[in-house]
Amino acid sequence: MSKNIDIYLKPDFQQLVAKLNAKNSSASFNNNKHIMTYHPDASEALSLTMPLRNESYTHYDLHPVFQMNLPEGALREALERATAKQYGSDDLSMLTILGANQIGRIVYSSEGQTINLQSSSELQLDDLLNHQDANLFNELLSRYAKSSGVAGVQPKVLIDIQSHLSLPMDRYIVKSWGDEYPHLGCNEYICLNIAQQAGLDVPETFLSDNGKLLISKRFDLDEAGKAMGFEDFCVLQAKGTKQKYDSSIEQCANTIRHYVSAEHQTTSLADLYKLTYLNVRIRNGDAHLKNLGIKYQSLTDYRSHQIPETPRRLAPIYDLVSTVPYIKSDTMALTLTGTKRWPKRKVLHNFARQHCLLGNKQIDIIEDQVEQAIIDAFPLLEQLQKKHQGFIEVGESMKHLLRVKQE
Repeated sequence: MSKNIDIYLKPDFQQLVAKLNAKNSSASFNNNKHIMTYHPDASEALSLTMPLRNESYTHYDLHPVFQMNLPEGALREALERATAKQYGSDDLSMLTILGANQIGRIVYSSEGQTINLQSSSELQLDDLLNHQDANLFNELLSRYAKSSGVAGVQPKVLIDIQSHLSLPMDRYIVKSWGDEYPHLGCNEYICLNIAQQAGLDVPETFLSDNGKLLISKRFDLDEAGKAMGFEDFCVLQAKGTKQKYDSSIEQCANTIRHYVSAEHQTTSLADLYKLTYLNVRIRNGDAHLKNLGIKYQSLTDYRSHQIPETPRRLAPIYDLVSTVPYIKSDTMALTLTGTKRWPKRKVLHNFARQHCLLGNKQIDIIEDQVEQAIIDAFPLLEQLQKKHQGFIEVGESMKHLLRVKQE
C-alpha cells in the first residue's frame, strides 16, 4: 500500500519540485518508509538538509523538514475532527489538507490534485484585540484549522488580518492556551518584550485587551509578503519533532556555524548566547529545538557538496515564556555541559567563549543588555497584573524570578 504527494514551492505552484512516496502494509502511513525524489527539472532545493540530487532521500519516519509544520495538540485535534472521515488522519493527509497554508515555502498536494489554498478572511486586527468573547479562539480554531500549517503544543492558527482599513492584509499567527497555563499570553508578551528591548529580533506582537489572544506577525514573509525559507533546528539536526528535547545548546551553536552564512555567523552566535542567558534568567524550560530556526530567500541551484548562495540568518525569536511559574521544578529543555540543570554564570561564560566565540567584554555587554531589559519590563508586568486578575499570582512568581541575580 502506498501514498504519493506532489511537492511545490511558493510562489510558483505550477512547477513540480519533488514527489514524496510513503509505503506501508497497514492503514496508517506514519512511522514507515518515506521516499522523496526531486523532479528531473527541479531547479530549487526544498531544504538546506536536502540539496538537489538524482538519488532519492529515504527516511523511516517522515523526513524532518516535512514533519516541521505538522500541527500538534488542539490544532491537530481540530483538524482531524474536520477532515479525518473524508481524508484520513495520517501525517501525509495532514500535509495535503494544509496545502499551501504553511510556515515557509513548501506546498503539498495529493498526486495530481489541486493545491489547497487559504480561504479569504475579513478579520480586522482591532476587532480581535478588542473582542471580549472568551470563546473567540475556539471559533477561530474551528474556522482556520485547515489553513494552519504551524507546529506547537499550545493552540495557534494562521490568519490573514487587516491591520488598518486602508492597508492590505497582513499575515499573523494567533495563539491561545489551555486552563493549565493561566494567562500564558501575558507571560509570553512580557518575555518577548524583554527579548526585543535586549536587542533580539522579535516579530511584531500584540496582546488582546482581555489577555486571551497573542497575535504575532509571521516572520517567514519578506517585506513584499513573499514566503521565505524557514527551517527549525530539529530539521537542521536531522531530528523528528518528538526529538525536540534531545540535543544540547552546544550543538545549536554548531548548527549555526554549519548553516548560517559566514557574514551572519558572528551576530547569530552572539544572539544565541543572549537568548541562552535570557532563557536562564526568565527560567524558560521550553527552549527546545523547534523554537530556533534559520530563514533565507531561496535555494536555487543548491546541489550536493555545495554551499548555498543565498544569505542565511537566525530567524526572529518566538515562543518565549517563563515556565517555572507553572512548573516549579522545571529544568532547561536542552543540555549544557551534559546537564539540564540551570547553569551558573561560570558555565554560561565558558559556553559563550568556547562555542559562541565571544570575548569577556562582549559577554558583559550582552548580559547588561538583558538585565536592563528585565528592569524596564517591570512596569509592563505590573500593568498586566492590574488589568488581569488571573495573572496576579503568575506575575508575582515572574517578579521573584526576575529579581534574583544570576549567580
